[in-house]
Amino acid sequence: MKLPEHEIRAHRDAFKAMSLGEKAEYIFAYYKLPLVIALIVVVFLVTVTYRTVTHRDEVIYVAYANVVIEEDANAALTDGYLAHAGIDARHNQVYCYQALYLTDSASTPDHQYAYASRLKLLAAIEAAELDIVIMDRQAYDLLSHSGMLLDLSALLAEHDEVSDLLSPYLVSNEVIIEDNQIEVDLNEADTYEAVTREDVNAIDISSTPLFNGFTGEVYVGVITNSPRIDTVVDYLCYLFEASLEG
Repeated sequence: MKLPEHEIRAHRDAFKAMSLGEKAEYIFAYYKLPLVIALIVVVFLVTVTYRTVTHRDEVIYVAYANVVIEEDANAALTDGYLAHAGIDARHNQVYCYQALYLTDSASTPDHQYAYASRLKLLAAIEAAELDIVIMDRQAYDLLSHSGMLLDLSALLAEHDEVSDLLSPYLVSNEVIIEDNQIEVDLNEADTYEAVTREDVNAIDISSTPLFNGFTGEVYVGVITNSPRIDTVVDYLCYLFEASLEG
């Protein structure tokens, strides 16, 4: 119901007579709900706009396992690759899983961190959001034995244009087809037995410009269910060309 004109005028005059603090208190008391709704709408619009403007699509997913990648090297492995491939870094990115630690030793002080790293790795693989792993020998052995790494000899056979570059650095490792580890752990078997095969499933990149200063060997492997194989092949070639100077 609309108020009479003289009452509206009286309310207006009373509002004008209030101090600044009283006016703020009055507005908040009588318009709290509309103000809260307006604030929520503004925050939502700002958030959506920010995410839209800053969103970058993942070109490739890379994990660092048991290797410490310094800032300059990480830049070369991410934005450096995008520049090499002519991909706009404002809207695209190389997504990196940093500082993963993989070990099969339950006695290590970092056993819980290793367990968390393994879960993170498995979740990324399950979601098809991991393509390449850069790793030390221990991580390479674990991933190879678990059958997580792609047979690169077959991959290069399908991409013979890069075979001459990458083939000299291919390395092989055991893949466990089946074993009795559970029975051994449960004391149901005295001797560990396994059926294995030998796969060519990593590239030794220790001598490449980015990694020749590392202590020990550094390998790169491709995850078996990677859906970005063409990009993977291009990235593998880039690893032999990249340097800290770009």
